[in-house]
Amino acid sequence: MHLRRYQSTKLHLYRAWAYLVFTRPSLVYEGKKSHRSCYHRMLDCNYPKQQQELDLQSLQALYTSTDQQVPHDCAAINTARPCNVGEIRLLTFCTQSSFTLEKACLRDDPHYVAISYRWGNAENFCDVLINDRNVKLRGHVYAMLSQLHCQHQVTRVWIDMICINQNDRNEKSVQVPLMGEIYSKAAQVYAWLGETDDETSLVFDVLTEFRDVKTEVSLPIQFDAAEQLSCHRQRFREIYYNKAGTLHEKRNSDDDMLHEEFNWLRPLYIRCYWRRVWIVQELVLAKTVVVCCGDKYINFDDIYGLSLDWGSFEQGFDTGTYQMLKPESRGWNTIRAIRGHRRRREPEVEMPYQVGLETAWQASTGIAGQGDGAMLDEVIGVYAQHHGCREPKDKVYGFCELVPQWKEKLVVDYKRSDLEVFLDVANLGLFETQKHGGWHVASQLWSAMGLGDREKLNDCISAFLPEICHQRI
Repeated sequence: MHLRRYQSTKLHLYRAWAYLVFTRPSLVYEGKKSHRSCYHRMLDCNYPKQQQELDLQSLQALYTSTDQQVPHDCAAINTARPCNVGEIRLLTFCTQSSFTLEKACLRDDPHYVAISYRWGNAENFCDVLINDRNVKLRGHVYAMLSQLHCQHQVTRVWIDMICINQNDRNEKSVQVPLMGEIYSKAAQVYAWLGETDDETSLVFDVLTEFRDVKTEVSLPIQFDAAEQLSCHRQRFREIYYNKAGTLHEKRNSDDDMLHEEFNWLRPLYIRCYWRRVWIVQELVLAKTVVVCCGDKYINFDDIYGLSLDWGSFEQGFDTGTYQMLKPESRGWNTIRAIRGHRRRREPEVEMPYQVGLETAWQASTGIAGQGDGAMLDEVIGVYAQHHGCREPKDKVYGFCELVPQWKEKLVVDYKRSDLEVFLDVANLGLFETQKHGGWHVASQLWSAMGLGDREKLNDCISAFLPEICHQRI
């Protein structure tokens, strides 16, 4: 066992034990003494803070050595072409199965599109050529690239699986902070949901025609918000009936928290894509988002345009409302909340059919003119708690560009443990109510990162951030 390496003094044992309690509980020796007892004996040692930090670093190096590497299809190519400061890699199509991977400087504003997608499972590989080298690319990723190239004439893309060496933590620590700039500077972002099916194709066809009808037909100017809402709902139902041959029958799986018509869109928002952590930042920061499912596609704005007609967006930021939704309905709330954050970035934009409705919504939420910031309680309560990622620390790093204090001061470092990343943001206002944080928000993040229960959170704060405990008292 690893703890045997620290038999020189009991002090080292207590430090090691306390660190493991918070980071690797499955590795902790189950002796006669409880974790809590040994933890408090460690606190009684009162060793210098500088020495504590050195011990923490050495322990971290020891216990992160068992972490599994994420398999990466293009690691060898990326290793041969390391990026300099401010540089990224871009994938250029030569043919449908042949590519070049070259470096580009973001400062030079290169032309490219970015892709937002799910990595999926490493299976069903396809052979492609990248820089004249044979590379095995995941089958669904190859299908996605082929579809975008053939249907949307995509020629130059940024895709993280290929353009970042996922096995190099140093490179990830440099490239991840650039992702906000990468997605905001992309000419377009394609949100890839996967291959289509009959139900999803129907939803895309209905949404596309509904968008066209709204654009072509104007409502009487004297109509108030309720009358506009009624007209839009009626038109949508007519379009759905014409496309499907019948109206959607109520099912036990329908969510009573949503408008009836929103349940009809379930094949769209039930996709696993909407449960990814990283899509939030990718879609919020994009200039334009095109949602694709096989050969079907629609502008993201034309999906959330429906919500402007049928619902108030402040519910998208309400964690209580989110909790009451059925799990299979939460994808719609993600769409709604992302739409709200995108709106914050462009508060001056107002479409003709939004007059009255949008003004009322902004007044009710108080978000008009707030810029592109997101509140801690929104990001953690709505996104981090319920969206998945491979690395727990991405529950923080995946939102760096959205939370102002994280964007300005948080240093992305994938060599740090999950506990250390939590402590990093704890020192950036996580517990401060005036910054929309607090103990309940910190507890949500602690749980979302898989660091343990509320008792372990209290122990951690007592050990590493005692001043926060004093403030609470």
